[in-house]
Amino acid sequence: MATFAQEKPIRLHSDLHHEFGVSAGPNSIVGGTVYGTVGVFSALFSGLGNQRTQLRYYGEYGLHYYYQVTHWCQVGVKTTLDVATLTRYSDTMYSTINKIDKYLLLSVMPSVRFTYLNRPWVRLYSGLDVGCGYLFSTTQTPEKASSEEGENNGNNFLFAFNVTPIGVNVGKRFFGMAEINIGYDSWFKVGLGCRW
Repeated sequence: MATFAQEKPIRLHSDLHHEFGVSAGPNSIVGGTVYGTVGVFSALFSGLGNQRTQLRYYGEYGLHYYYQVTHWCQVGVKTTLDVATLTRYSDTMYSTINKIDKYLLLSVMPSVRFTYLNRPWVRLYSGLDVGCGYLFSTTQTPEKASSEEGENNGNNFLFAFNVTPIGVNVGKRFFGMAEINIGYDSWFKVGLGCRW
């Protein structure tokens, strides 16, 4: 009996209450809509003046932390950064750059996740996030390309939200993840994380 009393208790998967993860994806639906709208109007107006525009997405990157409240519910916070540029050319051959608009869409959102399949190696979940976003927007011209900062285009605070219809974590202490999102998080993202 004394031998058994000195043995450490087996740590169960449900005892790992803290979760931290990093993720990346192509872009968010909200970010794509914002940048796409700007791109469409820029293309429309520059098309009238025989100019061209090119919109580039550089992806969305995220961090999250969750605390396991019950076996089916986690609460936490996530932050995302969505990056894109809109290059305006002064001719139809895309040879001379007129302006470069840079966009950074940052969001911080308190989050709740509901786990409907909770197994030691696999978790399926859905989530809801609501918080605040901030759009950084600057314009650079070729004359000011050497400077790190361009003209301020009027940065704005935004209402941030996200819905995760389905997400999956595979692994115990260290895991891989994949999610489909609607809102400020990337519409499809993958990532890595750990629990303790």
